[in-house]
Amino acid sequence: MPRKRSPNPPGRPRAFNEAQALDAAMGVFAAKGYEAASLTDLELATGTNRVSLYATFGKKESLFVKAMTRYTEVGSRRLQPHLAMKSAREGFRALLLESVMMFTDPHGPGVCFVTQAPLSDADISEETKRFVAERRDGIQLMLCGRLQQAIEEGELASDAPIQDLARFYAVTIRGLALQAQHGGTRIELERVVDIAMANWPTPIV
Repeated sequence: MPRKRSPNPPGRPRAFNEAQALDAAMGVFAAKGYEAASLTDLELATGTNRVSLYATFGKKESLFVKAMTRYTEVGSRRLQPHLAMKSAREGFRALLLESVMMFTDPHGPGVCFVTQAPLSDADISEETKRFVAERRDGIQLMLCGRLQQAIEEGELASDAPIQDLARFYAVTIRGLALQAQHGGTRIELERVVDIAMANWPTPIV
């Protein structure tokens, strides 16, 4: 009598959960970056082996792309309530303060997706490098859109340099992440937020 074929690919544990594995891989890449995250790290975090990882997500590069997609989608949802606040200024301040809380949380998801340099590994495709660059610039585009709305609503002057402002606050968020990575405390970074918000332009009445 022929043996019944298992529905699980070779090496895949019965309890394997694809969504949970992706979240676990996201945590590894967010904490270590692409180059420093080893396959062993990913195996330990996801509770499975590389055969199963390859079968489900493809090679490490493909898994990284999926993990970064997940990370930025979660980040975009985190942004929305702040960008929806009636005052753009208060929304930006709330966003910066929440970023400080997240970046300084020892149990947080990590910040390497925010702070890591452009991918330089020779094995990384140009398509993936472009994808990562576009995802990293996504927050700046969202901030710029909210600043444009602030002009339309009269909160900012019509000639406010919204491109420069969006870049400034996007760079501030990355800087907060980098400082937290290197030991910056929550109180220290909250002071940085105060200085950043002091640069908010005063509308012409």
